[in-house]
Amino acid sequence: TRPVRERPVEEILQAIEAALEATGYEEVGLLSLASSDYTHIRELVEAVASRFGDQKITVSLPSLRIESFSVELMKELKSLKPSGGFTLAPEAASERMRRVINKYIPHEQILETARAIFSQGWTTIKLYFMIGHPEETLDDVQAIMDLCHAVLREGRRICGGRAKVHAGVSTFIPKPHTPFQWVSVDTMEQIQAKQTLLRQGLRGQGFKLNWVDPKVTLHEAWLSRGDRRIGQVILRAWQLGAKFDAWQEHFLFERWIQAFEECQLDPAFYSYRKRDLDEVLPWSHISIAVRPSYLKKEYQNSLSGTLRDDCRGQCYACGILPTFNDIRAKTPAEAWKCPPVRRKTPIKEKVTV
Repeated sequence: TRPVRERPVEEILQAIEAALEATGYEEVGLLSLASSDYTHIRELVEAVASRFGDQKITVSLPSLRIESFSVELMKELKSLKPSGGFTLAPEAASERMRRVINKYIPHEQILETARAIFSQGWTTIKLYFMIGHPEETLDDVQAIMDLCHAVLREGRRICGGRAKVHAGVSTFIPKPHTPFQWVSVDTMEQIQAKQTLLRQGLRGQGFKLNWVDPKVTLHEAWLSRGDRRIGQVILRAWQLGAKFDAWQEHFLFERWIQAFEECQLDPAFYSYRKRDLDEVLPWSHISIAVRPSYLKKEYQNSLSGTLRDDCRGQCYACGILPTFNDIRAKTPAEAWKCPPVRRKTPIKEKVTV
C-alpha cells in the first residue's frame, strides 16, 4: 500500500496515554505488519520505556522480524512489566515451504534468535505457523514439530525447566487479490490429519498448542472466496438461526451446510476447487491497482521457490505506480518508499521530418 504512512512518535505516545487513561487497561500492543520496519521504531521504544516505565504496563511488539535487532528492541522495554512471552512468526518450518511463501529465514537464524531471547530472561517463546500452504506435505508439518522441539531444547539449555514453547497453528486460506488466489483450501480430512500429527508431537511438559477448528476454516473460506450466489447462502443461514458465528458457542456448522443444500450450491466448489489461471474470478472486476499478470508471476515464483526481496529495494512493476501517477506527483517521493523505475533502454525521441 503506497504511500507508506507512519505516525509520528509523539502522536503514538499521546494515543497510548489517552487510551490508558480512558480504559484502565495495563497492556499496550504496538501493532504493524512488521514493527521493525517502522522508521522510528528504536526512538519509539525508548520513548515508551521512558514515559511509561513507572506505570508498570505491559508493552508488546508482536510483529517483529526473526533477527537479533528484534531482541535488542525488546531489551529496551525491560523497565516495563515483562510480557508473557516473546512472539515470533516463522509461518512455515521447512526451508522449502518458506521459499514457497516468499518468507525465507535460514533455520539456524531462528535458533540463534531463540537463544538470544532465552538468554535475555524470557522463558516463553510463542511461535506462529500456518498449515495448508500450497505444495505442503506431511513432512513440512513434521518440520513444525521438529522446530518447536529444537527451540525448547535451546530454552532448557539456557533457563532449565522454566522454558516453554507455545505453538499457534492456523490453517491457510487463499485470499482474493493475492498470488495464491487460484489454489484450493485443504480438505477437512487433510486439515485433521495435519492437526492430529501436531497434537501427537507437541504434547508434554513445556509445550502448548493452539489450532483452529477445520469447520471454522471452511466457513471463512466460503465467505472470503465466494461469488454473488453466496449471498443466498448467508441469508438462508441467518433464517435458519445462524448468528454470532465468530463465537464458538454459537457457531453451528450444520446450519451452513443446510443453507448450501437448500440453495442448491456445493460448498466444495468454493473451497476445494483449484482455479485455472485464466478463470474469471468473482473479484476480477475489482481493481486493487496490482496487475493480474504480476500476481500470476508471483504464484509461478512460489511454485519454483524463487524468492523476491522487499520491493522497497527494487521495483518489480506490480502496477501501483502508474495507476496512482497523478497522486504520486503530488506526494514527496520518499513517502512512497519505492525506488525509481528505470527503463531497460532509453526511449528514442521522435523526429518529425
